[in-house]
Amino acid sequence: MLDLQSHSTYSDGELSPADVVGSAAASGVTTLALTDHDAIDGVEEANAAAREAGIVLVPATEVSCVHGRIDDMHMLGYWVDIKAIAPALGRAQRERITRAEEITERLKAQGVPIKFEDAIAEAGGASSVGRPHIAKAAGVKPEGMSAFFEEWLVPGAKAFVSRRWPDAAEASEIIHGAGGAAVLAHPFWDINDRSEVAALVNDLDLEGVECFYPAHDRAQTKFLVELCRSRGLAATASSDFHGPNHKMFNSFCAYSTYDLGPPELPGRH
Repeated sequence: MLDLQSHSTYSDGELSPADVVGSAAASGVTTLALTDHDAIDGVEEANAAAREAGIVLVPATEVSCVHGRIDDMHMLGYWVDIKAIAPALGRAQRERITRAEEITERLKAQGVPIKFEDAIAEAGGASSVGRPHIAKAAGVKPEGMSAFFEEWLVPGAKAFVSRRWPDAAEASEIIHGAGGAAVLAHPFWDINDRSEVAALVNDLDLEGVECFYPAHDRAQTKFLVELCRSRGLAATASSDFHGPNHKMFNSFCAYSTYDLGPPELPGRH
């Protein structure tokens, strides 16, 4: 059982790396990737826990990037050399902090009571801070999160600050530069149009596409699997586990293959 995307407290997950591994093993996962956003800090802890649990851990990360009008695209990197990729991820984390500071200042200037230190506390550390932590620091409850984002934190909203992350092609280069395999994460989470997804896959230097995913329906999954087969790419799978209390991504093995074939693990680049 492959599950090739999960998150720990080193990004926006609820559990420590070791506890992520424990939850995965208890759910029957045999090959796992811990893919914290722009971070590899939890890989060593997860790897030690995976050896103890008798499962395979793929050293990995999820690189944040932009593409055209899409402000929040993700590129998964598997089999990365964690030391080689660390400088690029460090730059991304510094950008994350700077952006969060700018958003916080814009909120304060418009009368929203918030302290940047509280956002850091919500994130559990500066390198993990993001818009959900900022919203929580402003006192927003889960039921009001969507409305707060719409008013303040999405493109065009009153406190929005654009990202300065690499574009998708550069993200792929960063992963390859660290000896990793680049896989486009959950395409239909970011893009609705099939032709746009196909064009993106054609334009990028990839080893795979995340096809089997909780938010992908059968038609979308079938399209992605056929796209991978036609281009010789790995069709990967994940539950995008964030923790047991997450609204959507709260359990391992939560994706469906729709009998379209087995999930695949991309080889080393």
